[in-house]
Amino acid sequence: MKAIVSIVRYEDISSVAKAIDLCDGFKNLKATCRVLLKPNVVTAGRGFIPPFGTVTTTKVIEGTIRALKDFGVSDISIGEGTVLDELGANTMKAFKWIQVDRLAKRYGIKLIDFNGGPHKKIQSEDVPINIAEAALDTDFFINLPVLKTHSDTRVSLSGKNLKGCMSMASKKYFHGPDETLHYRISRLMEMVPQHLVIIDGIYVMDKGPDATVGTAYPRGVLVASTDFLAADATGVRLLGGEPTEAEHIRLYAERHGRMNIMKQPEAIEIRGERVEDHAKFLPWKVKPGFDLLASGHTGIEIRVNTSTMCSGCDANLKGPTMLLAALCRNKNFHGLRIIAGKNLRDEQNSPRTILFGNCPIKENKHLDKAKRLEGCPPKFWDSLFFMANQIPGFGARIAFYSRLAAYLSRAGMGIGILPLPRYEIYRKKPDYNIGHFEA
Repeated sequence: MKAIVSIVRYEDISSVAKAIDLCDGFKNLKATCRVLLKPNVVTAGRGFIPPFGTVTTTKVIEGTIRALKDFGVSDISIGEGTVLDELGANTMKAFKWIQVDRLAKRYGIKLIDFNGGPHKKIQSEDVPINIAEAALDTDFFINLPVLKTHSDTRVSLSGKNLKGCMSMASKKYFHGPDETLHYRISRLMEMVPQHLVIIDGIYVMDKGPDATVGTAYPRGVLVASTDFLAADATGVRLLGGEPTEAEHIRLYAERHGRMNIMKQPEAIEIRGERVEDHAKFLPWKVKPGFDLLASGHTGIEIRVNTSTMCSGCDANLKGPTMLLAALCRNKNFHGLRIIAGKNLRDEQNSPRTILFGNCPIKENKHLDKAKRLEGCPPKFWDSLFFMANQIPGFGARIAFYSRLAAYLSRAGMGIGILPLPRYEIYRKKPDYNIGHFEA
């Protein structure tokens, strides 16, 4: 029997129920079930980054809730474990950013911070994983990922979205030596039962997984299936790739004898819209520091093994460098090099080399002249001040701090987004509707 995947155009909130109906998404659901929704709310970006293509839209979350309520389900929870930093990127503030807190109040839904635990340790073959008990102790798990690329894993769909269910320690552990990230995600896919996947493609993203590196585009599609592997394979095709290019999905399919799903589009029964009518290639590889180059900065290089760098270091490196790119322009940093991530050895022993975090410091003890920014991860503000002090010229540093103070005061009130050159598309194009992220 073929796996069934539905594809529908998003027109309004009722489109979610249409996608569910087309794939028989509630065929194994009972009104008495305890249902858990797992959106992708990777960060809290109010006043800093745009939500388009980064996080699941509030409309898709609400559409799912309404469909469940119409079915008679009353016990509904929403859980996530977002990236943490000192700028308020914690789970509850992330929910507030896209007004999920209002949905919870309106529909009587419980919000769960997976980071807060408790967690259950599960051994999947050779991979120990600490998973939030709330993600396991539910009758019906609905995964609500975004249709987006990922610079490390090719795509971030239902399989990758499960990382938000893990403890922070496990998230760091997953970013081990080269290639282990893919294998460990494939094992995670075996540990958390997924009963329904609804991929939110109202906006899609290139060079993902978030707006710190990627750019979003309106696509206006939803993908749904009770078969998460078929849903992810379809998602890869909609992003212009082959499912086998996503290593974590391929590893899972290979172990479970389902490579036909990966290699043969006809092995999936598509209902609704056709894949070929919506498929479009989006680039996924990212060159570190490209925002700095776009802002006219020279003499700076970021050398990073992204698949081995955990989300904490990733966020607390990207954030400060984005601020450097947005709030000062056309500076020559005179050979500054930033080294980040695990298992990355460097040979440039210079005071202009920065070892970002404990992992590269441990790996590069021979670089006795390099500057060291300690931490696991280094704290955001320590990183920001450290990076800002690399701006050449005392007057230029003072100007940066003045602009930073003005920007942070506006951002604290949720006004605007970071003034990066590539963010202009969100201000000027009417196709980007912030109402999709409002309750």
